[in-house]
Amino acid sequence: MSAAPALDNLFAQLDAMRHALHAGDLEDVERLLNRHDHDVRAFLHADDGRAAGCDNLASLLRAQLELQKTMQDAREQARIRMHASQRADRAARAYLSVVEG
Repeated sequence: MSAAPALDNLFAQLDAMRHALHAGDLEDVERLLNRHDHDVRAFLHADDGRAAGCDNLASLLRAQLELQKTMQDAREQARIRMHASQRADRAARAYLSVVEG
């Protein structure tokens, strides 16, 4: 079994996810998120995690929640773009049906 990650590594994983999200690399975000979930669980069950203290764990939770908000905002923007694209497609089809009709 491998050693549990250090707290600094967990923060670095969040940064890596943020960079991948901004780069639009959603597959990497998913991979990093799964790794982070695994590593957080390992950290919390390890001696370092039990000794981390409330302030450090609260900081990690805040960083996770900030990233979650960023991801939700990105999802909402993607939803808006998708709906705009669908409206444009419907408008183009309607136009073509009148012109060709």
